[in-house]
This record gives sequence, structure tokens and C-alpha cells, in this order.
Amino acid sequence: MVIQMNDTISILKPAEVLSLTTWSVSGLRRQVLDGLFPPALNLGARSTGYIAEEVQAVLTARSIGMSDDELKKLVIRLVEYRKSRASRLLDAVAA
Repeated sequence: MVIQMNDTISILKPAEVLSLTTWSVSGLRRQVLDGLFPPALNLGARSTGYIAEEVQAVLTARSIGMSDDELKKLVIRLVEYRKSRASRLLDAVAA
């Protein structure tokens, strides 16, 4: 399975993710700690956000009944893709 994302990154505030999922703050935290949801980005001293496409990918996977093991693999791949995309962007800017 190939993950394709566009070049722009849309960020969702934690409150937006909570609204989409109907989880509590501690429920979202537990999903992240269990590897079932992508971790937030640190956007500053007191600000975090979630990549909208990653959130959508996980919610879509849940909607088709992906198992927890499959979700964990998906989250790992999403985070790996996040890192590779950031690396390519930084390489392009540094060139």
C-alpha cells in the first residue's frame, strides 16, 4: 500500500480532533500512547496540532473495520512518511 499525500500540510487543533472523534482528552492521549493514532506535532511552547491527512487516514481505516494491529502498522507508516516528507522538504530548501 502506497501512502500519497499532497505537498501542503493542514493542521487540526486538538479540539478539532476531539470533535471529529468524540473522544475525551484522555481518550485521545490513550489512542496515541497505544499507537492507534498519530502523535501531535509540537507547534510551539504551548501549542500542538495533528496533521489532517493522518487523522483522516486513521478515521477512514477505522470506518472499514481495521484491527488494532493493522491500525498500529498504519500509524507507524504515517509517521515514517511524515519524517521522509519533512526530510525531502528540508533537503530542497537547503539546496
